[in-house]
Amino acid sequence: MNDGLRIAHLLLSLVTVVGVLPGVAFASCAGLEPVPATLDVTQGMQRELRFPVPITRLAIGDPEVADVSLNSKESFLLLGKRGGTTSLLVWTGCDREPRQSQVLVQGAATAAVAEPVVLFDQDVVPSQVQTDIRFVEVRRSKLREVGVRIFGTASNNFLIGAPGTGPATVPVGGVSGAGSAPFPLSRDGFNILWGGGSSKFLLGLDALENSGFAYTLAQPSLVSLSGQSASFLAGGEFPIPVPSSGSDSLSIEYKEFGVRLTLTPTVVGRNRISLKVAPEVSELDFTAGITIAGTQVPALNVRRTDTSVSLADGESFVISGLISTNSSSVVDKLPFLGDVPVLGAFFRSSRIERDERELLMVVTPRLVQPLAANAQLPDLPGEQFRNYDPGVFRQLFLENGDFHRADGLSR
Repeated sequence: MNDGLRIAHLLLSLVTVVGVLPGVAFASCAGLEPVPATLDVTQGMQRELRFPVPITRLAIGDPEVADVSLNSKESFLLLGKRGGTTSLLVWTGCDREPRQSQVLVQGAATAAVAEPVVLFDQDVVPSQVQTDIRFVEVRRSKLREVGVRIFGTASNNFLIGAPGTGPATVPVGGVSGAGSAPFPLSRDGFNILWGGGSSKFLLGLDALENSGFAYTLAQPSLVSLSGQSASFLAGGEFPIPVPSSGSDSLSIEYKEFGVRLTLTPTVVGRNRISLKVAPEVSELDFTAGITIAGTQVPALNVRRTDTSVSLADGESFVISGLISTNSSSVVDKLPFLGDVPVLGAFFRSSRIERDERELLMVVTPRLVQPLAANAQLPDLPGEQFRNYDPGVFRQLFLENGDFHRADGLSR
């Protein structure tokens, strides 16, 4: 009996074990997902893969390309050895057939080339550049004019006059006013006439010296994307008539002139900006112009340069040397008499004029970011005077016109 009971208990235990194990295996296999069709790993790197059920066996197709090793019951390590492809087989207790995946090992050199080079964090460094420019134009002029202007008549039969003196016309019958037919006098040269009348004489000494100084300042600010160009023009446009071919009609084209600046900023680092600057200064020159269809079109005197610099955020550089100097000298004299030493000064006048211009630019690029969507915007210049309407009492007794500069202009 004891042996029979012992055998019965052993059979009951086997039935219990066989009935429980399939239930446990089925519950674990329900969470097993299909393995990836392709597994990527870099040469010399390891990758861990986990399964929800125990792994019973591993096999790799080409051990020279990759290798596998069991890390735990439910995980294993995949090691990339050299560039290439191979196959991986994984056995578990859920399937009779192994699960298969393709292993792709990327070489170290290929990975280095394929990986993009990031110079800076795009989320931190803005891609917009604000360039503050200060234009300063200084103009100096100098004028000196010295001369003797003589005008006179003698016995109504003689007249002498320097340029710009005397009447516009005299009667033919006499320089003192006799006669009726007018005779024109030149205002740009010396005049010598004979006539009749009483004696008159006038002599004058002209001396003029003039100097001037002008200072012009402009402070524009340009905002552009990295790699995009921005331009600034302080000047104007003049019309040019263009004849149409095959007809007598004219079309008008406009040409710009003045101070122009074209710049292209490029952000190359966290705190570095590469800036290409092309300033240009042009002015009208009517002395070298041409005539088109009866219209005088001036020429342009142009000064331009093109340079590239690299600056940190907030640094400045100066462009100077755009200097223009014009000098002119004019001498008016009576032929022969104006060349006589000492006495020739009474028949001669001279004019010397000098004009100097210098343009200087200070350029400062800055990295900027736009204001947030819900940020409070700053007050606009002159906003408090937009609805300014003082009463009669305030306007008469309290308003003195002393408006603060910062209330109406940006700075």
